[in-house]
This record gives sequence, structure tokens and C-alpha cells, in this order.
Amino acid sequence: MQRRELAHAAIALVVAFGVATSAAAQGAIGLIYMNGKQGPTNTAGSNDIAAKATAAGIKVIVPSMPWGQGGWEKISVTPDQVFGMIDGYASQLRAEGAQRIVVGGQSLGANVALSYAVARQNVAGVVMAAPGHSPQGSSNRNPTIRDAVDQACQLAKSGQGNQSFSGLDENQGNSVRVSTTAAVYCAWMNPRGLASMPTQASQLPANIPLMVIIGTKDPSFGFTEANIYRPAARNPYSKYVVIDGGDHRNTDHSASQRIIDWIKGLP
Repeated sequence: MQRRELAHAAIALVVAFGVATSAAAQGAIGLIYMNGKQGPTNTAGSNDIAAKATAAGIKVIVPSMPWGQGGWEKISVTPDQVFGMIDGYASQLRAEGAQRIVVGGQSLGANVALSYAVARQNVAGVVMAAPGHSPQGSSNRNPTIRDAVDQACQLAKSGQGNQSFSGLDENQGNSVRVSTTAAVYCAWMNPRGLASMPTQASQLPANIPLMVIIGTKDPSFGFTEANIYRPAARNPYSKYVVIDGGDHRNTDHSASQRIIDWIKGLP
């Protein structure tokens, strides 16, 4: 072999070794994937994502969140308290060997994944499938909801947050009554609070990549890119995926392999 060929071979080995070392240094990835408002913990989408994640060597937890079936109507925890629950799932994944954590979910699960990443700033990536729950939109559309939010937040501000409170919410065009405390209702329904995606999006650190998946038949399709994705997607690895014909409930299932490929390729 000529000297030049030997030099090229040596360089190739160094580059390959460097890539392998970098990949090893990144360590195993753990995924926390959360269900939507009033939805089941296990759906076709979450089951498919979990199965493909496991096959790809990604450690995954699909937890039962307090806003799931039968839970949202009487939810008793604030977003801050939910963040503590997610911290526990992340600790569990780290105990199993995960060195980097990705948070994600569908609808309200996607919403909370974003706000958790903003609050903690220590995740490797955020996956938002059919992001949902829009306190801003609900308040703008529905004066009854707006008045209830104002009342609940005033009670919380005056130290009466533990007072029982009942107010309306919306879920995909359906009216939902939430019976909880003033502080909890305010925390979830405040148009400028932790569950307001446009408010949180601009606060996502630039070092955290974001993946947003939205279907063309999702009621939020015309809103999501400009108001959630663009303000939040300051990392060059961020990705916006449109599912042609996808509705609010099936986008994560349709994009399951793309979600796993994106997580596997995280820088």
C-alpha cells in the first residue's frame, strides 16, 4: 500500500473512532411519552412508539398521567406538581442506564412535555404529537371560561387557592366541566401560564431540539407551526412533520417510525 493510501486509511480510522466515541459518550436514551387529555394511557400510537423505541434500544416509560380517562374532570395537581412526577420517571430511566432523557406526548401530553423542558432545561429533546390544550384559545372563544379563569386566578392570588372551584374547559370541540380547586384550575387554564404553549414555546432553550407532528385534519393545524413550532425550534436539529390527512388522534401512530428515527439521531 502506498504511503498516501496508508495516510488516508489512518485518517479514516481516526474519524471512525471519533464518531464511535462520541456516540458512546452520548449514552443510552430514555423516553417519557405522555397521553392526551381524557385519553387512555395506551393508544395505538403510544404502543407503537414504545415497541419501536424498545427495539431500537431506547428505554421508554408510558406513564398514566392524571389528566387521562376520568382524571381531567377532577384533576387535583398543578403543572408544577406534574413536573415532579416526570422527574421521578426520569430518575427511573436513569437508574435503568439512560443518560439522556427525551420527553414527549400526544395532545396535552405534548403540551406538558414542552413546559417541562422549559422548566427543567435538562432534556435531550422534546416530541410534540398533535399538541393540544389551548387556554388562550378557550378564553378568547368562550366568555364563560374567561370569567371562570379570572375568578380562579384571583382567588389563588389572594391566598384562597385551596378553595373548591368548578369551571369549564374544552376538548376537541366538546365542553368539559372541571371540578378542582381555584389554584389548580387557574394553573391549567391561565392563558399566560405553564400550560399555554405559545407562552412556553419562546422560552425553550436553543440547545433543546424539538419535533412537532401535526395532521392536516387537526383543528390546530393552521395554528401550530407559527405559534408553537417556529418560536420554539431554535435548535437546527428541530423538525416539523405534517401528516397528510392525519387527525388529532392518529398523528403519533402515523409518524411512529419517524419519531424513533429522530430520537436515535439526536445530536
